[in-house]
Amino acid sequence: MTSQPLSTPSTGVIAREEQAAIDAIRAALATEGIDIGNKPVDLRPLPFEGTWGSASTIARMVAGDIVQQQLDAEGALEGLSKKETKKLVNERVGAASQDLAARLADRIASTGRFASVEAENGYINIGYDVDATTNRLVREVLEQGATYGHAAPDSQNFKVMIEHSQLNTHKAAHVGHLRNICLGVALSNISDAAGYSTIRTTYIGDIGRHVIRCLWCYKAFHADEEPPAGHSRGRWLGELYVESGNRLRYREDVLKFLNTLIKEDAGLQEGIDRVLKNLWNTDDPVDGEDIAYILGRVTNGEEMTAEGFVDTDTVVPFFTLLGDYLRAAVVQIDQENTEAVAQANARLEEWQQLHATIDWWPHVPRWTEEEKATFQLWEQQDPAFVELWHTTRGWSMDELQEIFEEFGAEFDVWFSESEVEEDGREMARELLQRGIAEISDGLPVVKIDEKLGLEQETYRTMPILRSDGSTLYSTKDLALARRKFENYDIDQSIWVVDVRQSLYFDQITKILELYGFDEAEANLHEGYEFVTLPGGIMSSRKGNAPLLEDVRNATISRALNVVQEKNPTLAAAEQEQVAHDIAIGAIKYVMLARDGNKVIVFDPDEALSFEGHAAPYIQYAHARACRILERGGVTDVDVLAALESTSFVKPVAEELNLLQQISAFPEMVQRAASERRPLHITNYVFELAKRFNDFYHEAPVLQEGVDPAVRQARLALVTATKVTLANGLALLGIVAPEQM
Repeated sequence: MTSQPLSTPSTGVIAREEQAAIDAIRAALATEGIDIGNKPVDLRPLPFEGTWGSASTIARMVAGDIVQQQLDAEGALEGLSKKETKKLVNERVGAASQDLAARLADRIASTGRFASVEAENGYINIGYDVDATTNRLVREVLEQGATYGHAAPDSQNFKVMIEHSQLNTHKAAHVGHLRNICLGVALSNISDAAGYSTIRTTYIGDIGRHVIRCLWCYKAFHADEEPPAGHSRGRWLGELYVESGNRLRYREDVLKFLNTLIKEDAGLQEGIDRVLKNLWNTDDPVDGEDIAYILGRVTNGEEMTAEGFVDTDTVVPFFTLLGDYLRAAVVQIDQENTEAVAQANARLEEWQQLHATIDWWPHVPRWTEEEKATFQLWEQQDPAFVELWHTTRGWSMDELQEIFEEFGAEFDVWFSESEVEEDGREMARELLQRGIAEISDGLPVVKIDEKLGLEQETYRTMPILRSDGSTLYSTKDLALARRKFENYDIDQSIWVVDVRQSLYFDQITKILELYGFDEAEANLHEGYEFVTLPGGIMSSRKGNAPLLEDVRNATISRALNVVQEKNPTLAAAEQEQVAHDIAIGAIKYVMLARDGNKVIVFDPDEALSFEGHAAPYIQYAHARACRILERGGVTDVDVLAALESTSFVKPVAEELNLLQQISAFPEMVQRAASERRPLHITNYVFELAKRFNDFYHEAPVLQEGVDPAVRQARLALVTATKVTLANGLALLGIVAPEQM
């Protein structure tokens, strides 16, 4: 089995010119009696403005060996040290390389295949026929249209399954999920375009603790309710999930808040003393031991714990009166000390949020037990609970489908956690039976390093089931990883999941190898760093993550303002469509224009820039090309039909730069696929747009006085640019608007 895809040489026009140059150089070397075997013939673009061709250093490389052989034959190297030998060879190699380059250049020129062939300073400079090459390039672009730059389908003879967009039901999608969706879509598109047989798949998290918590909260507090106005049922379930975590974690959050005060607030002891005295004087019955406990902890700087309270009812009035101290602290701080004022206000705001639900405190232990009991309803497949799960899962799936459709995520195969749960449980039992897994502290685990015989901690230990027999993520992922290879005959399986899961997927792979599943070596984790907004890191568990829906809506709103300003005469419906395409494109581009190991700070204003490294700049270049062709009264078909009579002689530097960029597209697609880096395509389309703008400003197309033959050639170049820009954007999943 091949675990890594092979690369297929590019088949574009320039690639063919370069291959012809390489073949000619090899033939000339052979005629000279020089055999370089499998050594590559290097080519690089000619560095001279206004030229189109390749330079090779092959003569300089070969000349060194020839000179040394000659000196050996003459006996001139006898008794010399390595340093002296190298010096003597270098003294002669310059003239020898130029002499060889000249002989090779004469032989290559005699073929008549190239516009020019020259030897200079030991280099062989091969110039391509600009007119003929450009005509072939433009013809190829226009004839292939939307497939220009693509290899033939399945030409790599390699089948890869790319799993991405693993969203969860019963949770709201947040902006952090966007990177996964955008990266997975782009990787899949590029893989297809490069000629790999690509199976797109997703793995929906439709069961697990987050689902149990959400449904517990729904059953316990919201069973007879409808979503708030303007909220979809899917988004509402996400809010219930956040609420469930806040309820179950409430004591932990209150104690964390109190313990932070104990550590950081020097005046807390005196303030707490006043709070406790006030508490003692209230009508509410309080336990004296609890008061002593609180004061003692504060005095000694020790952490409070829920177990330390004799009477949990003391916490409620105590925490209520604590607000008096925090409000007083805000007033007493020197208002010119802005940092201290901000900190005091932040503490007061956090207290207000926690105090708003202070009545939750006594119920947390009972809620925790209810959540565990709800988990058992699923494990026992209680009919009423399973029916509720099916219903609410449908609500979430409707919303996920809308997200996938809008961001271009299409799947050939859908997996879900619920469908592999039993397979995973059976596999875990088999791992135990075969001695690969064992019971440790009541938990079924695989001690991976020990089983692999590793002395240094590398893969650690992975639990594969809970102690009560319920499943974990690992239980299901082990079964799913095996199913992919067994059911779909793939050569490679790629997980697109954030980089924080790297160890986890290494563990899954190693357990499968221990299990004897040879295909596991073809698993690949394509990790990426997280996404933040300028405000900081997000967390869906705490509910402070900007929702995908909110970020999308805010970006579209900004884009609409820009479109209305730039194109006020455009019909309202068209303005809204263009704004949508610009906004979604801007989001996608930001998610793809950074390497996976870089954190993304998503700033909507930067993402919507028409000047910088952003999607609107590139989309606008495409729209400008469309407008030029519209004003010129020509279509792609017209330009293609006129190519026989179109002359591309003596293009200006900006035209040549643009042509060279267009010609590089097929090779860039292959590179992006083999390295799994959509970043190559984002950089490519940005550079193409930039060169087109340079061309637009320096090479008039429709202005009066432009020679008709030049106009015809430039319209062809504009058309080829438009097609290539659209194709590059399409690989990224970005729409190429015809007007903006």
